[in-house]
Amino acid sequence: MANMLIGSKTGIFYLQENTWKCKTCLESDVLIEVKGFSFCLHKFPLIYHSPVLKKLIIESSCDQISLCNFGLHDIPNGASSFEFVAKFCYGEKIELTSSNVVPLLCAAYYLDMTEDNMTGNLISQLEIFLSERILSNWEDAIVALQSCEPVLHYAEDLDIVYACLESLAYKALYGKSYYPHPQQKGHWNGIGYMDEASAKLAGSGSSSDWWFHDISSLSLHLFKRFIGALDSMGHDPVVISNAVMYYADKYHTKFNTNSTGNWPIDQRMLLEEIVSLLPVQKGVTSTKFLFSVLNTSIMLNANAKFIKSLEKRIGAQLDESTMEDLFVPNLGYAKEVYDINCIQRIIEQFVKENFNLSEIACNSANKECLTEADSKQLEALVKLLDGYLRNVADDRNLNFQQFLSLASAIPMGMRPSDDDLYRAINSYIECHLQLSDEQKEQLCQLIDIQSLSEDVCREVVQNEKLPLKVTVKALFFEMRHLKRYLIELESDNQIQMVIGPELGNEIESVEGRDLMVRCVQLKKECAELKKEMKIIKKAKNVKKTSTTWGSFFLNRFFSGRIIKALLAAPKVGNSIAN
Repeated sequence: MANMLIGSKTGIFYLQENTWKCKTCLESDVLIEVKGFSFCLHKFPLIYHSPVLKKLIIESSCDQISLCNFGLHDIPNGASSFEFVAKFCYGEKIELTSSNVVPLLCAAYYLDMTEDNMTGNLISQLEIFLSERILSNWEDAIVALQSCEPVLHYAEDLDIVYACLESLAYKALYGKSYYPHPQQKGHWNGIGYMDEASAKLAGSGSSSDWWFHDISSLSLHLFKRFIGALDSMGHDPVVISNAVMYYADKYHTKFNTNSTGNWPIDQRMLLEEIVSLLPVQKGVTSTKFLFSVLNTSIMLNANAKFIKSLEKRIGAQLDESTMEDLFVPNLGYAKEVYDINCIQRIIEQFVKENFNLSEIACNSANKECLTEADSKQLEALVKLLDGYLRNVADDRNLNFQQFLSLASAIPMGMRPSDDDLYRAINSYIECHLQLSDEQKEQLCQLIDIQSLSEDVCREVVQNEKLPLKVTVKALFFEMRHLKRYLIELESDNQIQMVIGPELGNEIESVEGRDLMVRCVQLKKECAELKKEMKIIKKAKNVKKTSTTWGSFFLNRFFSGRIIKALLAAPKVGNSIAN
């Protein structure tokens, strides 16, 4: 740590109880009271160095014989600083350090100890030490800034706080080796800095977070000022965000409940102040951290407006979160384990921030209105939400309306695939046996059957827990898939290309022969299906052909329950047969 000795004499002052006295042959003629301490001094050394002390001595002197007595209780940093001032006036050796230079400089300005009174007065020596030795060194500048706290009002007026913050901010921006050039004017007390190119070169190769730990030792007030200085210099918002997160993590352990189980108001305010320092740009602060702050804010019973702002920030970048982030604990009076309403609001915010719902609604079938980036972002969100739905579906305390609202948070048609949504809804139905058929239908209406894969569509068809309307609808789409597949195979050109004699003789590999055999089988099945469909078409109603229709599909794909469903819906059956 930097230090400097000024003065040459030793052993002049000694402390007796709470009184400082001088070892001189002359009796003291000045008694100065400074916040619990007394200083028995002499008029001449004080008058010679400080016009303020000179004025006070003149005003308080009654005659030449009486002891001059007055108080100096407003001096910055009290008796500690005045001790150094008194010793300096008597020429006693004193040591200047990064921890005492700022309070002492404030005291010197308070007493107006400038060069107008004498050459080499206290202010000039302190300023040289501060500018050349303290502000040029990272560790010393940190200590000096912290020492501003007890004399903050005076240090602010003298721009000492600004000088310390600016020096530290430049070092954080360009590197720890960044140093001042006193000969270059333009800053406090003539402090100047190397040009930007040289500064960047000096700081090259250093990690961007090397200063996080040191800066986290500052009080919140000074930390806020430091972050403001970085922001005004155009520092990378990601680095600023990481510094704020580091600072918040350091103080997170202090968030404890008191004996009554309530969270102190000052802790809520502290958290809100810290979060307010985060850059506003989307994506520069990790979603995981924002979720962590949200959880803590809920526990602290933070301001509703503050929590809403957090939800909005999370919602703007929800696709960057993980599954575990979404499990926000429910600390209210509701029985649900997790705060479903909070997650729903966040999801709705994400959709609002990132997608034009009217465009998506008008073209939901092929998603042509979405860019490739939007599609990836949407796919990530859907995967995240549907996975979350499947996890919370097993919560028996999760009521129907909450689950319905959460499942509806992403509008129908936005999902690239509804497979996971179906599985989540199915899990909820299986776990909540008390659901009515109407409620089950409401949930199943959220599923776009056309967006289901063939395997899942077949699973829906065979799921006896779902309403009949849903299984029948899934059956018809399954039949449509099959019909399209058969039409493709029915092409004489395709079949000839695959199983024609001129190519069949050339296929010698095992895979090739297996493919040829399978194609022949498919051709036979296609012919059989055509016969069945002609029978259905000629029949006057589905009931007369139920045995033929049922035996075919029962053997291939479907359960007896679906056959009954078909018999109950002859009009739809006829339309598919056609």
